[in-house]
Amino acid sequence: MWRVAVAVVGMVALASCGSAAAGRDAGSSEPGTTSPGTPVQAAAGALAFAAHSDPEVVVVDGYVTLPVAVQRGEQPIDVAAGDANPCTQPPGQPFTPPEHAAIRAGFHGRRVSFVGDPAAGLRDRDPGALVLAATRPLLGDRGGTVMVISCVPDPQQVLVKLYWDGTAWQATATGTSNG
Repeated sequence: MWRVAVAVVGMVALASCGSAAAGRDAGSSEPGTTSPGTPVQAAAGALAFAAHSDPEVVVVDGYVTLPVAVQRGEQPIDVAAGDANPCTQPPGQPFTPPEHAAIRAGFHGRRVSFVGDPAAGLRDRDPGALVLAATRPLLGDRGGTVMVISCVPDPQQVLVKLYWDGTAWQATATGTSNG
């Protein structure tokens, strides 16, 4: 009987060593540091950060397309110069079901709904309701930014800086500007 117990303990030890090694970055010297999460997880973190503690949030269903200079926070949205107003036009492609799930998970239990047409979403809600849109994350190895647009109804830009802490994307505001 003791041989079976030793064999089970040995197998558990080998399995835990294998899973710990699998969780490490291939090029990292830090044990246990996992590689950064997906871009949609970064966007989810930025959206949740920009929503503050609002219990119910509406998210535009898909990434909005804006010039890179706007996404980096280097210039405001300029509708007169031809930038699309992300609060009046639906994105070209909606999020996939796994992306919806990742965004919902980023809000840690708060109610999140998705709207394909942000203008209709604003009309269907009370004045001041929170409707958020996000650009595709601009990410490096361990950090980056996401431009979150708060539609109230005119777009207000919130540049959110993100960093990977080894388990999740963490967000901090880097600045805001009104479009």
